[in-house]
Formats: sequence, C-alpha cells, structure tokens
Amino acid sequence: MPSLVKEYLEYISQQIFPGNVRPEFQYCTFIERFNPNNCDLKSTEIAEALYHREGKKGYTSGFNQHLKEVIKKIDGKFRQQLERDGLTQQQLGLGEKGNPGRYTANAKSPWQIAYQWLWEIEYYRWLTDYIWDNWKQRASSNADWIQFCDRPTKYAPKGMKIPQPLPKETIPINTPLSLNINLDSPGSYLLLFNRGSDERGNTTQYLVTPSQAFAPSYQLVEKSTSLPLENAMCEDIQFDTIGKEEYIGIVIDKAVNLPWLNPDPENPVLEWQGKHLEQVWELLCDRDNWRVFYRDFNVAS
Repeated sequence: MPSLVKEYLEYISQQIFPGNVRPEFQYCTFIERFNPNNCDLKSTEIAEALYHREGKKGYTSGFNQHLKEVIKKIDGKFRQQLERDGLTQQQLGLGEKGNPGRYTANAKSPWQIAYQWLWEIEYYRWLTDYIWDNWKQRASSNADWIQFCDRPTKYAPKGMKIPQPLPKETIPINTPLSLNINLDSPGSYLLLFNRGSDERGNTTQYLVTPSQAFAPSYQLVEKSTSLPLENAMCEDIQFDTIGKEEYIGIVIDKAVNLPWLNPDPENPVLEWQGKHLEQVWELLCDRDNWRVFYRDFNVAS
C-alpha cells in the first residue's frame, strides 16, 4: 500500500503549489524540511544534502528564504484552519511589516510550529478521509455482506427462520434493528468501522466490532453473524437522526494486537480517530491475507 508520509507530503504540496509548474527550490525545500525522517536535522544539513543531490547552489545560499516562502504558502492556503487551531501569522514568522514575528531562543521556530501543525493536527484530518476512501475503492463489489433486519424480540434459536432483510438502500429511524454479517469466513476476524453523518453535517465514527456494546468478540464463528451478539450490552441497533451510515469491514485471518481493540465496559463503543485507521493500515501493510468490504445506507423517517 502507498506510504502515508509520501502521500500526505504530495497532497500538501499540491495544495500550496497548484498548477502544472511548481517552483523547484521551494518544492524540494518543503518535501525535505517537512519530512518526519528529517525533523531532527538542522536546516543547514538539509540544504547541504539538497545541494549534493541536485547540484544547485541555490539550496545552500537561499534555503532559509525558500523555507519562508513555503511557510507563506502554507499560511495562505490553510489560514482558516490555522486560525481555528489557534495559530497566528506572528507565530509563523509572518507578522506585519516592521513586526515580522519574533521568537525567543527557547521557543519553537516558525518552521517547527508549521511542522507541528501539519503532522499533529492537519495530518489526522487528512488521514481519516484518505484511508477511508482508499479502503472504499478497494472494497469487494459484494453488497450483500451486510444487511439490516427487523430485530426479533428474543434471540432466535438455531433452526428458526431468519428475519427478512430490509430494503438495501434505506433503514428506518428510531427502529430496533439487527445487523446481519454474511461473509462465510468462520474463524476469521472482522474489524467493522462505522461513519455516520446527518443533515446538519455532524459526524460520528464508531468501532462496531469489537465493542462491548455490540460484539465483545470480533471472531466470526458462523457463516452468518447477527449483531448485537447475545453477550453484548445492547439488545438492538437504532438510529435517532436522518442521514447516511457507512460501514467498512476488514476481514483478517488472525487476531490483531492493538490495545484499543479490547472491549471496555466503561467505554462501550470506541469513537475511532484517524490514528486508529493509521495503525490498522500499517498493520495490513505486513499482511497479504485480508479483505475489505464497504456498504452505505440512508437513514429515513
């Protein structure tokens, strides 16, 4: 799978250097100075490395000016996000003329502040959509792997007729439902991520399996599994607002050693973040035997 660091740096570079022709010195300065592998290097060391690699003196003589221009472009493109995150132009060394923004010897330099924002804040906003969309594109075309059904009043013993699935595209609001998983993979493990959005743009991000609320065990025992499991905290699944619900299922052959996959009664459902998807992404890079599935539903009144 693609390197997340490389993909993210290229994404940011496309944002700050739009068009077909980008300034070579500034582009290389950005890629090398804001690469996490180089974060402990001095700018003079990066400038020397670029000079020896590219053979152009402009990297050593003008590196700091190139870096300032890069920071200007980051600020110009992401000023609204930076303001929401509490970062001023002064902190980035871009204050008004005559007051360019100063920092003490103990404070972070403008490029360090920009670096911290790019990798500790903006990266995880980008990461969520990037991984989700990547898995969505890779997903199997089998749309019947997951279906909502009317919830039976009690857990049905083996041999009883399974409730009929609801229409594939729509699920009703404020209605007790069960979620049938039909993957025919007994012995495998299912990571089931949910992402919901309502008409006002509010979003939710829940890990359905494993979770104390719906599936304390995420191993698939039968060809078909109905959620919530009998030993789960919830007896059904309900949606209380009109909107869209998306599901991504990752099927793997062995259990995953990630601490947040251990169901916690005090936290019945994990509200996943980009960092959780990143850990799964990196784990899957070392595995060949895994499959991904995607399905979306509209919640209607």
